[in-house]
Amino acid sequence: MRYLHLFDPWKFPLCTCPEKYSIDPYTGCEHRCIYCYITSYIRDPWRVRPKKDFLKYFERDLKNAERKLPISMSNSSDPYPRMEKELCITRGAISLMKRYNFPLLLLTKSDMVIRDMDLLENMQAVVAVTITTLDDALAKKLEPFAPSPSKRLRAIELLVARGIKTVVRFDPIIPTINDSEENIREVVDTLASIGIEQIISSTYKAKRDNFTRVIGVFKKNAEKLREIYYKNGEIVRGIRYAPRELRMRILKKVRDEASKHGIPFSVCREGLSLNTAPTCDASHLLWRNI
Repeated sequence: MRYLHLFDPWKFPLCTCPEKYSIDPYTGCEHRCIYCYITSYIRDPWRVRPKKDFLKYFERDLKNAERKLPISMSNSSDPYPRMEKELCITRGAISLMKRYNFPLLLLTKSDMVIRDMDLLENMQAVVAVTITTLDDALAKKLEPFAPSPSKRLRAIELLVARGIKTVVRFDPIIPTINDSEENIREVVDTLASIGIEQIISSTYKAKRDNFTRVIGVFKKNAEKLREIYYKNGEIVRGIRYAPRELRMRILKKVRDEASKHGIPFSVCREGLSLNTAPTCDASHLLWRNI
C-alpha cells in the first residue's frame, strides 16, 4: 500500500507544474460539483470514504521518500469532507508533513481548513481555496454541496490574517456561465481587498459525463456550449477545450484585473503565455521568508 505519488503521472502535455508529490486522504468527494472530472475515473465518486490505514502508510511513505518535494493535497477529493470533523485524517496528515519537514500545497473548497490554522501557520504551507463566483445562488448550481462562496471568503480572510500564504484558484471559468466581465471583476476585486498572494485560473474542460451535467443544469446555455466545445473546440488527450482564442480572451481578462491590483497570476493546464507568477501552482511561495 503506497499513498504518496509523484503528481501528474500521465505527463499531461499542458501541465507546467514543478515536480511535486500528490496525496488524497479520501476517495470520492461530496461537493458534487457539476463540472468535476473525477466522475470519469473514480467509481462511486460522490461517496466519500477514507483510505485504509491512511496515516500509517502515509508516515511510512514520508520516511521512505527519496526527496523532500512539496506535497499537493488534494487533487481529486477535497481533504475536508464532513467526516473529517471526527476522523481528523487530513489534520493528521498535515501534522506528519510538518514533523517530517515536507512542504505542503493544500487545495480545498472547504472553510473547515481554518480548524488547522494552528498547524499551517508554523510550517511551509500554501493554501489554495477555489472560488468560481461570489454569487451564492450561481455557486449552488455549480457546486451543490460545497460551502458557499461567502464561507470560503471568510476562511480566506482568516488564513491571510494569520499570516498563512493563501492563494485562490478562480476556476473553472465556464463560457456563458461565469465568464462575464462583472463576475471576473467582482471576484478579483474582492480577493485583492483581502490580500491573497496569487490567482490561479483556468477554463472549463469538457468530458462527456461532466458536460452532460453542465448542460443539464444550464439548459439555456446548452446550444452555445455545444458549439464552443463540440463544434469549434479542440481536443487534448481526450479532453475537450474551448477554442484557444476564446480561452485567451477570458483568461487575459482575469490576468489584467489581477495585474491592476499587483496580484501575480497563472493559468492551469491551458498552454497559454499569460503567467506573471513565478510558478503556476504557487509553489514558489513555499520558499519565501523561511
